Amino acid sequence: MLKTAVRVCLAVAASVILLAPAASAAPSSGGTTFVLYIENRGIARIDNNAQGPDNGDLVHRELAISRTLKGPVIGVTYSQSEIIAYNPESKIDVRAVDIEDSLPGGWIFYRGVTQLPIGTLPQPGWTSTYAVIGGTGKFADARGVKRLTLLADGITFKAVITLVK
Repeated sequence: MLKTAVRVCLAVAASVILLAPAASAAPSSGGTTFVLYIENRGIARIDNNAQGPDNGDLVHRELAISRTLKGPVIGVTYSQSEIIAYNPESKIDVRAVDIEDSLPGGWIFYRGVTQLPIGTLPQPGWTSTYAVIGGTGKFADARGVKRLTLLADGITFKAVITLVK
């Protein structure tokens, strides 16, 4: 009887240890999701080395944020992508992306990685998801995800942001 009780306790403890990280990584049911429209207002390509796409090249953007498509501007987005893995054989470059949204009440910061054909910019229908890594003001403890989709006009992104903290 004692051996059975010990085995049950060990099984329960093991399952708690194994399942706890998965539970904490799962999105909170108390999260907040909102949609923003982000229109490109300026873009700059910075070629840091040899002519043409290569590791270290940058793309900077400034974008206007609104709550509705073509609506009043409520904030600004700044982003930078850097080619971190340039592979001419695969015809793909991998880019590290940092994004900062200035919104009423504070800033939200995002980080992620995306892949595009070498030397190109996103085309309509393109999507990518970035991690929310923090913020300031009312977003100081922000965590979650931001999913961007480039709309048919080629300059406006639909951003679906889910904050779980």
